[in-house]
Amino acid sequence: MKANSTSMVSLVSNACNEGDMTPEKILGKIVVCINQVDSQQEIQNAGGSGLVLVDKLHGWSLDGRAAVAFNFPALILSYTAGEKLGAYMASVRGPNLLVPEILKPDIIAPGLNILAATKDSYQLDSGTSMATPHIAGVAALIKKKHPSWTPAMIRSAMMTTGGTIDNMGKRILNDGVTDGRGGTVATPLAAGVGHVRPQLALDPGLVYDAGAWDYLDFLCALNYTTEQLRRFAPDLATSCTQALPGGPAGLNYPSFVVVFDGRGYVRTLTRTVTKVSTEAETYNVTVVAPRHVKVTVTPVTLDFKQQYEKKSYSVEFRSDAGGSGWEFGHIIWENMKHQVRSPVAFMWKN
Repeated sequence: MKANSTSMVSLVSNACNEGDMTPEKILGKIVVCINQVDSQQEIQNAGGSGLVLVDKLHGWSLDGRAAVAFNFPALILSYTAGEKLGAYMASVRGPNLLVPEILKPDIIAPGLNILAATKDSYQLDSGTSMATPHIAGVAALIKKKHPSWTPAMIRSAMMTTGGTIDNMGKRILNDGVTDGRGGTVATPLAAGVGHVRPQLALDPGLVYDAGAWDYLDFLCALNYTTEQLRRFAPDLATSCTQALPGGPAGLNYPSFVVVFDGRGYVRTLTRTVTKVSTEAETYNVTVVAPRHVKVTVTPVTLDFKQQYEKKSYSVEFRSDAGGSGWEFGHIIWENMKHQVRSPVAFMWKN
C-alpha cells in the first residue's frame, strides 16, 4: 500500500475516538479504524497518510462492501479481512515465523490503559511496552525469593502457572473483547499460556530448566555452523556433536509445538522437569487433546522425594488423516497443591 505517493508507510491501530488522533500518534501513518467513518477529517488534520476502515459486524450483508466517500487515500475491509490485518499488525502473536516448533507468545500481562510514570508526571499508555515491565517485575520477585534459579526456571514458573480465565471469570477472548459478543476464545498463538499469576509463580511445584548447552544443541538443530555458534558461546566447545532429540521442538521448553508434515504423523518429544518445592510430592498427568490427535504420556505418574530432583517424561503425538491447520491442547502435571500446565499447539503442513 502506498499513501501520498510515498513508499510503504507504517500501519497503526487506533481507537479512532474523538480527540484521539494526534500528530504524535499518527503523523505520516496509515490508521486502521473499526467502523469509524467520521474519523477521516481528524486523521487528515493530524497528518495521517491514509485510512483502513474495518467493518466490525461479522456476516453483515454489506460486510466490506459499504459505499463510503473518502477525500484522501482509504479503503474498507470486511470483518474477516480485518482480522487477518490485525493478526499481521500484532507482533506479539504467533506462530513463530522463524522457528515454528517454539510456541510464541509465552505469556500475557496487563498492557491496556496502564498508569505509567513519565519524566515529570504520569500518563495512561498501552501496548507491549506496558506488559513487559509487569513480567520483569514478577521475574524480579521470583528471583528475590529463589536467588539460585536460572532464567529458564523463572520463565517456566511464570508460564506453567499462567491462567486462561479473565477477571470476569470467563475464558480470555481475542482482541481485548470482554463481553462475549463477537469474540472468540484466545488460543495459545494469541495468549501463550495465558495471563501471568504472580502468587502461583512464586511456588510452581515443577519447572522446566535449560542451560547453555541446551541452547547450543537447539541452535545445532537449526543447522547453525560452528563459526556461528562461537559467536554465541566463544568459551564453550561449540561443534555440533550431539543431536537434539525431536529437533528444535526438543528444547526443554514449558510448551509444545508439534508439526505434522509429509514425513509422518507420529511425533515423540521428551521433557525434563525439576521439582522446586521442598516436600516430597507425586504428580499425575492429565491430557487435553483435539479429536484428531492421540496423546500418550510415559510415565503417567512422577514421584519426587527431594528438592531439585529431576524426572523426564516422553510424549507421543499420533495424528489421524483429518487434521489440518492449527489445533490446541494441554499437558498438565498436578496434585492437590500444584498444577503445572503446558499448552500444546498442533500444526499440519498439508
